[in-house]
Amino acid sequence: MASTLLERTRESHEEIERLERAICADFRNEAVTHKERLAQNHRVRSMLDDMADKSKRLRAVYEDADGVRKEEIEALGGGSNVFSAFYDRLKETRDYHKQFAGYHAPLSDEFLRQYRDGKPPEFSGEEASGRYLDLHAHHRQFQNAPFGSKDCEYIAYLSVVGDFEPIPREKKFTKAYEEYLSGLVGYLRGFHARVKPLVFLDTVTRKAEEEFEERWASGAIPGWEDKGLVAVKSNADVVDLDAFNSAAEMETAVGTDKIKEALASMGLKQGGTPEQRRDRLWSTRGKSPGEIDKKLFAKGAVCAGSDVADTKKKEERAKGIARAEGMVETLLDHLRQQLEATKGNVEKKATLSLAELEAEAEEDDDWVEEEEEDEEEEIYNPLKLPMGWDGKPIPYWLYKLHGLNLEFTCEICGNYSYWGRRAYERHFKEFRHQHGMRCLGIPNTKAFAEVTTIADALALQKALDARKVGQWKRETDEECEDADGNVYNKKTYEDLRRQGLI
Repeated sequence: MASTLLERTRESHEEIERLERAICADFRNEAVTHKERLAQNHRVRSMLDDMADKSKRLRAVYEDADGVRKEEIEALGGGSNVFSAFYDRLKETRDYHKQFAGYHAPLSDEFLRQYRDGKPPEFSGEEASGRYLDLHAHHRQFQNAPFGSKDCEYIAYLSVVGDFEPIPREKKFTKAYEEYLSGLVGYLRGFHARVKPLVFLDTVTRKAEEEFEERWASGAIPGWEDKGLVAVKSNADVVDLDAFNSAAEMETAVGTDKIKEALASMGLKQGGTPEQRRDRLWSTRGKSPGEIDKKLFAKGAVCAGSDVADTKKKEERAKGIARAEGMVETLLDHLRQQLEATKGNVEKKATLSLAELEAEAEEDDDWVEEEEEDEEEEIYNPLKLPMGWDGKPIPYWLYKLHGLNLEFTCEICGNYSYWGRRAYERHFKEFRHQHGMRCLGIPNTKAFAEVTTIADALALQKALDARKVGQWKRETDEECEDADGNVYNKKTYEDLRRQGLI
């Protein structure tokens, strides 16, 4: 506790420096397990928040809007009576220490104990200390909502949770959908703050908001190109209702699909049974868009001559829904690792028995430490042998058997090295060698097999061009086989057959 403003300023500077040193010391101790790393990140975030608060107070002190700091600095000088001012300050200091006898600046360990003893973040059992997402409540809400699907399983929901484009527009302008988006955004924000405390979410969301505003103004958001406003057209643009005498005659002539298309073009509701849609369209016969009952219009439909304020209100509502959808997509993109891990965990649980699930639930999450230790373990490989499928060097006898100690260099491939005869022979049909041959203007035929230098390839091509050899000729290149299994070219085979020798 400080008695003066200047002393409180000095104390704040000292605490900020202590926190900086504590953060550096904390990061020197590498956290191994997932829980340790999470606790470390929350400790550091708590220190950073306190540093930010103290820095804000220091900035206000240095701005000195009320002039207290300036008065206190002038009072230190004492003006003309220096000794009187000195003794007054001395008396004030003695009185302060008499009032707070035994008070001293906290030691480093005592100062940092409040951060070490902080309460860890709470996670549900399904979240497994922040490794997986727990979207079961939102999945049930999605199943029971009119915009969702009752047949959607949890594993399928995890794949479509951030895909809002297939949801019909008219089902998005409902209170249930807005509550669903609001709850989803709130959960993802809270989960992000618990799992990634060192990632400042406000900066991420601010950037996403700016990008959203630009895309919304340009109409580049999928599914919201019209900014949520559907211009109402006349029914004659799709179906001429005056050409029919009854609703049943119209339904028979145009069909249910055409009726639904006409309702969509006019901005009318498309739900209900086929008979209800037919009657809804027929009720607009002989009416202009302004004379149609407003209850028949879908959300976001705008008629000609509509109130500007009403149109603006509809656009703002559509913008709010689109913004919430974009925020969910942004948060899921930052939590992509946890989302993919959740999908894998759900699939794995579906294949385990009850006993295996109970055994897995009893295990601690020290698997992270073991996994990292395996990854960081240095593999003894003095002979530089290739790695096998298990991540370990293959046996030396297998290395020698396949001739992997033999290096073949191909100048046509850019002096690329191939280890082993099999890889060397296979590379003549691969893209790298074919591309090199194309660059040289040479066809990659069988005549150029085993040719690896540019000079040899050009010389062979020149020789083949001179002899006009290397092109396909039926008489000499086509092969035939006799009854005894002897192989001849086409010309030789025909000559021997005509002579009756085969």
